[in-house]
Amino acid sequence: MMLVRSALFFELILCSVCRIHAGPKSLNFLLFRKIVTGYNTKYMSLYEATVSQDFTTVNFTLNFARDISADIWLKSTIGQRVSKRGNTYRDVFTYDINLCRVMGRGKGNSLIDFWMNNVLRESNIPRGCPIKEGNYYMRNIRSEKETIPRFIRSGSFRIDAFVYVRDWHNANLTDTIFYVDINMK
Repeated sequence: MMLVRSALFFELILCSVCRIHAGPKSLNFLLFRKIVTGYNTKYMSLYEATVSQDFTTVNFTLNFARDISADIWLKSTIGQRVSKRGNTYRDVFTYDINLCRVMGRGKGNSLIDFWMNNVLRESNIPRGCPIKEGNYYMRNIRSEKETIPRFIRSGSFRIDAFVYVRDWHNANLTDTIFYVDINMK
């Protein structure tokens, strides 16, 4: 009996230590519910996304119809759904970033660096610009706990992402809308 109590006590301490080291919020799951894509046929001949059956990963296919010789930019807005019944989202944050500069940086500690490293690790996309005409893919892209900001609360989100070329009068290359569910512990 003493051995059983000691084992239970040890498990309780171990669980408490694990919770302390995990921090107050850790990612329980991120599910890709739906992805809507669009592209500019002047620059792209195909852009599509497919979500896995378990909603945890996404695959992208891109076919650039021509070389992209100028820097590529990403403008993204993340919004949290306001009510369970409606399609109204409150913007949490927006960013506009030069992807060519981020791709060539290698490892870093910013949220954008985590996101880019997560995507580039599973793709054949060049690690810098210019981007040559051709076929590219991103496979089994999933969220990792360090890719979700700690201030994000559990809920349903909409992420609008527009990839464009600023030097070409903001010519749009692709647009993507991600509908995701996030559960933070």
